[in-house]
Amino acid sequence: MLEYLIKIIADTFWASIGLSLLASLLQKTAGSARTRQGASSPDPEKGSRGLVPLRGTGRSPVDFYRGAAFGVAAAFIYAVLKRGTGFAVREYYDLGALAVSLAGVAGAIVSEAFAFGESDVRAFERFRRFSVFCAASGLCALSFPNIMLYPFAFAVGMDNIWNADFGLRVAGYAAGLLISICTGAALYRVSRSASRRASLLAALLSLAVILPKLILSVTRTLVGRDLIPRYKPLTKLVMWWVERENYFVYALMAICSVLAVFAIARGVKGGVSGANPAEVRRARYMSRLVRRFGLSVILGVTLSCLTLTVGAAYSNRGVELVPPVELPARDGKIIIPLDTVNDGHLRRFVHQAPKGSSTVGVRYIVVKKNETAYGVGLDACDVCGPTGYYERKGQIVCILCDVVMNKSTIGLPGGCNPVPLAFRIEEGNMIIETSDLAAEARRF
Repeated sequence: MLEYLIKIIADTFWASIGLSLLASLLQKTAGSARTRQGASSPDPEKGSRGLVPLRGTGRSPVDFYRGAAFGVAAAFIYAVLKRGTGFAVREYYDLGALAVSLAGVAGAIVSEAFAFGESDVRAFERFRRFSVFCAASGLCALSFPNIMLYPFAFAVGMDNIWNADFGLRVAGYAAGLLISICTGAALYRVSRSASRRASLLAALLSLAVILPKLILSVTRTLVGRDLIPRYKPLTKLVMWWVERENYFVYALMAICSVLAVFAIARGVKGGVSGANPAEVRRARYMSRLVRRFGLSVILGVTLSCLTLTVGAAYSNRGVELVPPVELPARDGKIIIPLDTVNDGHLRRFVHQAPKGSSTVGVRYIVVKKNETAYGVGLDACDVCGPTGYYERKGQIVCILCDVVMNKSTIGLPGGCNPVPLAFRIEEGNMIIETSDLAAEARRF
């Protein structure tokens, strides 16, 4: 249960906050535009400079919803291709979604910070609408694929689904979605009740936090796929990002918590007035409603923060790595008897390979995937570097990012999978060339 609760919160909570604040801000902008459009203008024949309805203003929420629908559709298509054909490559999909969301978030920051619904320049309004569309579609495209794919992994390694472990996984998945959705919905209502300035500030701060997160994610993907040179500063930046990815989520939690606290305080201290008793009762009801939504936001943030900190620490407790075994090499070959790796458990090995003027231990792993296939790869990946893998409850897990490997994909490139290592089977033995290991010494 805890495993999927942590995954869902980490994957969806940050996008839920960003989308909620952006949607609320755009609704305020649209409402303001409708107010200006409904205002009476002086007679144009007299040459007065009265308020003129803004062209296109008020369509930003529509572009937001269209963008969100486009992002969900893209995520669905990717999930179908990934599940049904294996044709889709996650890194390339993420790179495209990251580029779209990065452009949209940056454009939304510029358009809302410097205009906030006050521009009547048609080109600028088009830029705002395009930015909103890209931001919504990119954030949804990034957060929805895992939501769609996780259920297919619930029963992995089980003989049947009628057991407590399957039920706990489903419960953790559902609880994570419920927390993210309810917190985002409550935050949307809290932001709608706040002043335009407070909504603008909260939305811009959240987008300003999401922006570097997206930039670092793009850098991580480019470095991981060798699309840009592996400069040492870039590699260190990627490693720093992987270790502190949740810090951006904590910053977003702080922003929406502050907004919720101000909303609660405003509801408690603010006076209630109205032209008649009915309006007074309605004002009191709305004040109570805002306080409840504010408390819901704080509760959701608290549960999410505890999940990503205490829950993750509890889930990863007691991880003890078995030291890798060094096997002797004969004539440039390492021979591993198959009967030593046929139990389906992870086996870790190491070979001392030359690196510059010294040697380095190149670690590699072997696991039997099924009755006829073996997964062989380095104890390192393109994304997380040489941190390696360990076995937890029969599953192969990345030590750094805690991603659970699908055993059937070990030995294939991509994602957080181990870097594939060439091997062959001869007379009941697995043969690995030491030259293939030496060629990968740069990774360690």
